[in-house]
Amino acid sequence: MQITDGIYRDTLELSSFDTDPYNHAQTSCYFRIMQDVAGAHAYHRGLSIPQLREEGKTWVVTRTRMQIFQYAPWPQHMQVETWPQQPWKLYFPRVCRLYGQQGETLFQSLTHWVVMDMETQRPIKPQSIAQRFGSVTTKDFVDPNLGRRAMFDPDDFEQMITYTPTIRYHDCDVNQHVNNVIYLEWMLDSLPFTFRDTHIAVEVDIAYLAQTYRDDAISVRTGLSHQALLSDDTLILYHEILRAPSESVCVARTRWKRRDQ
Repeated sequence: MQITDGIYRDTLELSSFDTDPYNHAQTSCYFRIMQDVAGAHAYHRGLSIPQLREEGKTWVVTRTRMQIFQYAPWPQHMQVETWPQQPWKLYFPRVCRLYGQQGETLFQSLTHWVVMDMETQRPIKPQSIAQRFGSVTTKDFVDPNLGRRAMFDPDDFEQMITYTPTIRYHDCDVNQHVNNVIYLEWMLDSLPFTFRDTHIAVEVDIAYLAQTYRDDAISVRTGLSHQALLSDDTLILYHEILRAPSESVCVARTRWKRRDQ
């Protein structure tokens, strides 16, 4: 691990339990890497969630867009780098890139983080926290404007896939709510095995609208524009996670291609 010019870098090894039935990294593995190195970087600056909670503050992620170029096969040594950009509106945009053994880019992501006041449950102005990260790199600036988040209108879809997950004990994190990676896993778990066998996600754009907790009743739905959509070579799916009775807590758009392309 090293931090130079405001960039946190580390070397990772892909674990076999983070792979899919085809011996390649799972999509959720990439999201966990992205989340873990963000936390590690914050920790070394005295700004991790446990450290901020002592000040009555905490980090909350609101939006992530990840472009996936390759899924690493096991075994694999990988290099990761991450850095925060200058605050944008109330957000801390953070870039993360993962590289394979030959230096090829496996994914790039941009995530919007906010620092919340735990008492008021409102975001605080980010400038004071940004100063504590020290120098911020200008390398490969990524536009923090992710545009409008995905919209989920049931009337737009011809067919719906629905799924009811069970919240497990270890799905909850130090903030005492369901970890954001679990939202992604719920959406992926809702899809048929036959589809997951033939397709891989190449982009995930996910917006987190509300927190969920261990006793919540959750449902997931994925909208299909037509019944045969899941057999297309390339396709876009829209997802929504609901907390009973009908509160939308997460919306997402995923782009897919066939494994053999």
